Amino acid sequence: MEKYISDLIAAISYTSLENTYKMSWARALVELCIDHPTRHDFHLDEFSPLVFKYYWNQSIFFDLQQGPSVKKRPVIHVLVLRAIDKYRTSVGPRPKTFIKARGDVEIPTQKISSVLAQMPCSRFLKLGRQVIDTYTFDLKQRTIRVKHPQLIKEHADILFQLINYRWAQKLEDIDGSPRIAKKIKGVARDQTPKRGSLTKFRTYLDVENPDRLCFLTGNPIANGELAIDHMIPWSYLFADNLWNLVYVDRRENSSKGNRIPDEATIERLESRNRRLLQTLQQQGVQNKYVAELKIAIDRDHVRRSWIGCRG
Repeated sequence: MEKYISDLIAAISYTSLENTYKMSWARALVELCIDHPTRHDFHLDEFSPLVFKYYWNQSIFFDLQQGPSVKKRPVIHVLVLRAIDKYRTSVGPRPKTFIKARGDVEIPTQKISSVLAQMPCSRFLKLGRQVIDTYTFDLKQRTIRVKHPQLIKEHADILFQLINYRWAQKLEDIDGSPRIAKKIKGVARDQTPKRGSLTKFRTYLDVENPDRLCFLTGNPIANGELAIDHMIPWSYLFADNLWNLVYVDRRENSSKGNRIPDEATIERLESRNRRLLQTLQQQGVQNKYVAELKIAIDRDHVRRSWIGCRG
């Protein structure tokens, strides 16, 4: 492998990470080289929409932390979160990838490129006492000159995988939510995370709730308004588990949004799970969903996930 690429791989693999800036920078660098393999000179403003996109996708779907302190988030992450709040106020709460939401979002391009100039642009090249020669930079002109953009393009697949791995490693330390790697991969190529069909769970939910009463209100659900909802937000768990699914009135579900339930609701969910498991076992039902339900009860998944989500 070309030394140029092996040095870049070493930088991605071993650079110190205070937050996720360096990985967002590296990913933007690779993406720019894919789109412009014959160009050598890039302005930092060209990095801004790409970095913004990465943080937008990870934040709007999964609310992933990008720095070690919730009270002092990385500046770029704060700018993205403000843009998301503005987007939700004007467009609505339904999350969309940045590509789909782009027309309704204003990117603070120069603010982001100013941060990139201060931190990852120069520090990314330092590997211990060594300075790799992936690119040179002129912070006064806010430009970089990439030595071999075509080589970066040719090795983009392996570079993307490595960047995602290091990004996931850092988020495991500072975010702590489950399935970090899957979350990053799920939005890395501008894809909307796919939710599986929940229809298959009706058979099990009907066992404990045959009258199909709304878990949130206790009232009967009108025809056409039945929905299956995740009590611990799907954006946190990124999974469909029987122990976390209940029947709700679709209108209540819409108003609840992605809010974290209170402790009383969690206690009701825990009680529901015990009743559901007992009924299924009495009926002799034995499959992976029943096994997962029992494990969730034995290992206190509901409360542990709720505490993690709140944190």
